[in-house]
Amino acid sequence: MAEHTRKHPPVPVIVAVLLLLIGGGTWWWWSSTQAGAAASTTVYTGTVEAGQFQVAPALAGRVAAVTVREGDTVTADQELVRIDKSAFSLQLTQAKQGVKAAQAAYTNAKDDDDSTKADIAAAKARLKQAEAAVELARVQLGYTTVTAPSAGTVVSVITNVGQNAAPGRTLLTLTDPTDLTVRIYVPEPELGTVRVGGTARLATDSGATAYDGTVSFVASQAEFTPNSVQTKDQRVKQVFEVRIRATDPSGQLKAGMPVDVTLD
Repeated sequence: MAEHTRKHPPVPVIVAVLLLLIGGGTWWWWSSTQAGAAASTTVYTGTVEAGQFQVAPALAGRVAAVTVREGDTVTADQELVRIDKSAFSLQLTQAKQGVKAAQAAYTNAKDDDDSTKADIAAAKARLKQAEAAVELARVQLGYTTVTAPSAGTVVSVITNVGQNAAPGRTLLTLTDPTDLTVRIYVPEPELGTVRVGGTARLATDSGATAYDGTVSFVASQAEFTPNSVQTKDQRVKQVFEVRIRATDPSGQLKAGMPVDVTLD
């Protein structure tokens, strides 16, 4: 019986098959890696917050006028509240009269032959004191006009005409629409990827526009997830607070808007 000679595939065919197997394995590994990286990207949920100014007077007095209302847009140094000036105007007038009296006493001391150097020096000191009293009265009179420390929007007015103002007691609240921050909470296992100065992307529910952000604060102590915060992954309860400073030249981001944050 004649022996049948086994035919082997040509070498080029074997090489082609091997290349296909290697290429397919490489493609599968790369696809799996990319899919895993995409799946590991965490989206955090936060709320836009605007910088606030609690405007309070520097002195006590009766509120004579409130020149703005809630929702008004104001500029820096714009008048917001006016304190009654009557008493402070009288103090300034009184101080000016004191300067005149001190000036006359100083002149008499210099012209009086019986005056000693000590008398003249004392009269000059009283004149300086009277002039300082005028400057103090002028400053206090200026404090009767309460102005905006920065441009912004009036969100609440707490006082009314006729009420008594007191130093440190808030009269109204301003927000700065250009000073926007988003507060998120990052679980401890993911904290190693977050650093101050890092970049982030912010997206609103509409998803029409993405906004740039920069990490401005990372808490050094952990806390438990606040009840008011909803995150996409609730499995880890101990988190670290992270603040993102948002950049929005368009002015579309508003305080209170929920946003999704992706950390780069």
